[in-house]
Amino acid sequence: MNKNLISQTLSNFFMFRELAAEQITKITDHAQLIDFPKGTSVFNRGEAAVGLYILLDGQLKLGVTSPQGSEKIISIVTPGESFGEAILFLERQFPVYAQATLDSHVLLIPKNLIFSMLDNDAMFARKMLAGLSVRMHQLVQDIEMLSLQSCSQRFIGYLLQMSANTSDASNITLPASKTTIASLLNLTPETLSRTMAKLQQQGLIEVNGKDVMIIDVKKLRSYDLRA
Repeated sequence: MNKNLISQTLSNFFMFRELAAEQITKITDHAQLIDFPKGTSVFNRGEAAVGLYILLDGQLKLGVTSPQGSEKIISIVTPGESFGEAILFLERQFPVYAQATLDSHVLLIPKNLIFSMLDNDAMFARKMLAGLSVRMHQLVQDIEMLSLQSCSQRFIGYLLQMSANTSDASNITLPASKTTIASLLNLTPETLSRTMAKLQQQGLIEVNGKDVMIIDVKKLRSYDLRA
């Protein structure tokens, strides 16, 4: 990827949209483009943050592994999303690992550059704080979903969120395996399969592998409210 494309990506990134052209150029000049083949680690649990990561293409998962070897997926990262920034500012070790689930290209913005810009540019600092606030709000919603909602509500909420981010709201391709999505939603794979089968039997969705077609978005949303 050339510098013009990196600069365009940074300009469209929610934390940097209001930055001046010279600020974008400065970040572009110091950013590192790193390839991560499928299955490789971006960072491991316990490592220190070295910068802010932005996924350009591919897919990553953030997760933890228990001493018994079971995996819990915390988040699935898709192109255009950042990750690792909270630990960067806390200057602590990562509590999760990040691994490529598809061949991925990641943009790394070095920690020293970000801290220097924060120290010298109040607008840059405000934009970073706004971005972190959005991320915190999303995490609160995720915790509420996992704590208070039923199995059906969790999966329906996930589908509706996916449909809101696609051009065709009725046709969704799940971004990961059902096992990974089940872990993300704090469900067992068997429970997720039963939930999908129940919704399909009720005529709300059709499932074909990773492809899910929502038959009626309004009915699915109303089912979500009473489930």
